[in-house]
Amino acid sequence: MRISFENVQLSEGYIKVDYQDMNNSHFIEFILSVPIYVREDLIAIALATLCGTKYDEISMELTVSKITKDYIERFTKAQLLIKTADYSMIIAKTESKHTLNFSGGFDSLASLAFMPDNSSLVSMNFGGHFKREMSMIEKFNSHIVTTNILETDFRKNSWLFMLIGSILYKDYLDSSYNVSGGVIGASFLKNSNFINNYSTPILISGANMKSIPYTLSLSEIAAIKVSAYNYPHLMDMSLTSLANPKEEKRFRKQMLLEIEIERSKLDINLTNTVQAPKKPHFNWGDNILLDHLALYVMKYRGYDDALLTVNNIPEDAKSLVDKLDLTFYDRYFTDVLKFIPRKFHKRYINTLIDSDIRPFEKNDWKEYNETLEFLGEFHSIVK
Repeated sequence: MRISFENVQLSEGYIKVDYQDMNNSHFIEFILSVPIYVREDLIAIALATLCGTKYDEISMELTVSKITKDYIERFTKAQLLIKTADYSMIIAKTESKHTLNFSGGFDSLASLAFMPDNSSLVSMNFGGHFKREMSMIEKFNSHIVTTNILETDFRKNSWLFMLIGSILYKDYLDSSYNVSGGVIGASFLKNSNFINNYSTPILISGANMKSIPYTLSLSEIAAIKVSAYNYPHLMDMSLTSLANPKEEKRFRKQMLLEIEIERSKLDINLTNTVQAPKKPHFNWGDNILLDHLALYVMKYRGYDDALLTVNNIPEDAKSLVDKLDLTFYDRYFTDVLKFIPRKFHKRYINTLIDSDIRPFEKNDWKEYNETLEFLGEFHSIVK
């Protein structure tokens, strides 16, 4: 399949590009909250995030370096038809400037806690029901990119469209490091090779940035601990911003935060709580991440409350929870240090210690493996 990006319109803080493939003919636009001109290499990389590996041939009415063309072709696995010029990659003026892709949720706050004081924030404004995020984002001096991506099918092609803000602002913010708020989630449980997620995406390398996966060593529980310790005054607003009130995700996050407040005796008042769903959408065995979190809820809230997140939890799950400490939910995976530059280790470790997050220990691995073996009876897990 072929796609063409043409009729590129560029002005201060504004980019609009028409596109056409076999199924769609529309335009994509980016409105930057800071009125800057964006280099065509960065625009091409941003457009490439929308393509994923869906197309065999991509045409762009832009002029980029040969290096950029090569990075895009490596990522998309497609032939890129584009004008090239013989110039080298633009090097950052500093060697430590961080840029965080900030959405206002718990994972974003956890990432922010690890970052140097001179770091920058970028945020995507997708409009629609994502407007709920903006009240939280506007609490920070975040550089915003407003886009109509939700009017297109591009978001289905690759998750990297979430990084378009940091790509377009790369030169302006002089970013050396790109940070996202991903956590271990189900990837840790499904595949022992999840460590590959620590590597810098090809297109981020193409924009001359490296990823620092500060929170990818944490479970969702541990990320909540970090964010709640460092930003207790923002947790209520963050909870409101991360999902719509009727979504099960909203109730689940609320319950996890309530458990942390109770366990750590935090002075956090939640003013916008929502009721539990009448019946959860998922049954036990449908979603490994939800089953994984249900075990944690069961440990601290009991079997009945766990049933508010997942239907038909087997009695054997309760037996497992009763005999284990399950402290590994609160710990961090130490291999992350291989992917964090040494000069940032001290701040990283100190932030974890202050947030009461300890490294995986022998018993944590033992219980983790027991939990993995149990979940493997209901899910296909690649070890």
